[in-house]
Amino acid sequence: MKVKALMAIVFVFILFLIFSGCTSNNSSNGTDNWLEQYSPVHSVGSGPNHFWIDFPQGNPSSGQLVTHLDWIVDSLKNKPVLFVVHRTGCISCADQAERVISFGEKYEDYISLYDLDAVYDASGDILQKANEVYLYDPNGPPGYIALTGLFTYVKDNGQIKIGWHTWEAPQDMTVNNSELETWIKDAIYYHRINQ
Repeated sequence: MKVKALMAIVFVFILFLIFSGCTSNNSSNGTDNWLEQYSPVHSVGSGPNHFWIDFPQGNPSSGQLVTHLDWIVDSLKNKPVLFVVHRTGCISCADQAERVISFGEKYEDYISLYDLDAVYDASGDILQKANEVYLYDPNGPPGYIALTGLFTYVKDNGQIKIGWHTWEAPQDMTVNNSELETWIKDAIYYHRINQ
């Protein structure tokens, strides 16, 4: 009788743990918790602290509609898109590339990372993408490396649109690690609610 009572207590305790959230069968090991309580920092606009719909302030095409690249539009159907254009061996772009790649790996369940290393590409696909994304150069030509881009879905005047933001080093890559992570979290959050 004591064994049955002990087994019943253990069974109730296990049920309590499962339903109280102390255990999880989620493969992300609780990393979704931040997303449930998250409030975005950046909104839609045309300034340096916004997700852009059109070309931003400071770009020669400021205010004009962007025709997004097909591979970004296709990737965005599944997850927000993060890319960095750099070259292995480039000292001035190494810091930005390493930080972006590190965050892309940290949030790999939530974001599609394109490491556009223009040096090591036998097929030419990476080099082609690296050249194409300079369409998104925040200041317009000439393009410098490293260039980082982030794309998500945002709501603008009641419509779902592609929101994006880019940084170009060394000119305007003043975003530190915590700010970059906030931008990435914002993109993940917006993609989730606007998909």
